[in-house]
Amino acid sequence: MNWRTADTIQSRTVIVLLLGLGLFHLLSLWTYQVGLRSEVDLANESRLAERLVTIKRAVLALPVAEREPIAHSLSGGPIEVHWSATGLTAGGAGASAGPELETLRGRLLELAPELAQERLILSAPRLPDGRVDSHQFQLSIKAPDEGWVNFSVTRLSGPHGSMHGIVWSTSLMGLGVILVAILMVRWLTRPLRMFADAARRAYVGAEAPQLPVEGPAEVRELASAFNDMQSRIKRLIDERTQTLAAISHDLKTPLTRLRLRAQELREAKGAGDEALPPAIDADLDEMEAMLDASLTFLRGERSEEPLRDFDLAALLETIKDDALDAGHDVTLSGPGKLRWRGRRLLLKRALTNLVHNAARYGGSVRISLSRAEGEAIILIDDDGPGLPEDALEQVFMPFVRLETSRSRETGGVGLGLTIARSALRGHGGDVTLQNRPEGGLRAQIRLPQTDAEAPANC
Repeated sequence: MNWRTADTIQSRTVIVLLLGLGLFHLLSLWTYQVGLRSEVDLANESRLAERLVTIKRAVLALPVAEREPIAHSLSGGPIEVHWSATGLTAGGAGASAGPELETLRGRLLELAPELAQERLILSAPRLPDGRVDSHQFQLSIKAPDEGWVNFSVTRLSGPHGSMHGIVWSTSLMGLGVILVAILMVRWLTRPLRMFADAARRAYVGAEAPQLPVEGPAEVRELASAFNDMQSRIKRLIDERTQTLAAISHDLKTPLTRLRLRAQELREAKGAGDEALPPAIDADLDEMEAMLDASLTFLRGERSEEPLRDFDLAALLETIKDDALDAGHDVTLSGPGKLRWRGRRLLLKRALTNLVHNAARYGGSVRISLSRAEGEAIILIDDDGPGLPEDALEQVFMPFVRLETSRSRETGGVGLGLTIARSALRGHGGDVTLQNRPEGGLRAQIRLPQTDAEAPANC
């Protein structure tokens, strides 16, 4: 399995637990089986030693003539007993059938020391193909008055019965551990999701959202550090905003004086004198427009406008009507009403920039609105020539214009799309451009629904 497919702490924790518990589960089952087999073998050997002593005593306590019928009647279960004048084990006295039976012989003598007083012989029968039969062995005990008590024993080793109960028990235990671990990981990662949400909401409103300092010590420390970072960045943004306001005032004052002096010169030379062409006023207007656009861009995503509910469909209808009044061919399709939450004026400025940009370079414009999976999708299509593929992202960079004349009749200063993307990203959304197969350009806006319970400054 590709580790990258499990890209959350929860999924990776579950995988590690499954692998770890599975390995330890198999190891514990194997250990249990080995221990259980050892205990069962020891119990079988103990019972075998007791039965050998009991049967030997019962048989040898009778006259020789009665021993065979009694021995046969004492047979049962895995033991078959016979009395004979000779030993039935293969190899005769002192024969050995291998180290395993020698080990068994030693354990039987240890469990029943009484058998050590007699001659005890163990051997295993051979199968027709010459191999030793591993399922049974023969045992002969020499009687003091001549004769042998012969036993044929079927081996009973290891646990007998179904393992289903053990497997089900340990599997349910492992499943319970995994479920508890999932709940624990979700509880532990909840602060991380809270930090992620706070980071996405940060620096758009007038106040930075403060996280609650609660939970474990590590989480409290992280929340406190996050709040300190928010406060420092807020101070930097506030200082930048104040600086921009001062710059705006200082730069617009000379422009105003130039405009007044141009008017005074025109009045001094006479209304009919064309020594001061209207281009001067146009240049001053363009400089002021560039200054306003630059300051708007430099303010970034931050806006003092509070979050509020509004009708997104009605907002697009207003933008369409404004474009129609300006002489553009614009149509709108979609639901007649779509309640949304955001900063209406900021969104109107962004969407107006996109619609006017499409109308300026693409002729007729078609706007469509839809909603899917908690987000609004706005498509703005035009019938223009489109853009080169390598310019689809480049046009969102500040002061980038593919039309290089810098004329106000053919475009602005190259900040319209930049400001639009900045405003949309400030709402958690984005805008992308793509060339349509049938020709023209498409601007796709994805705008997620802002949490209605979120504070107005987030």
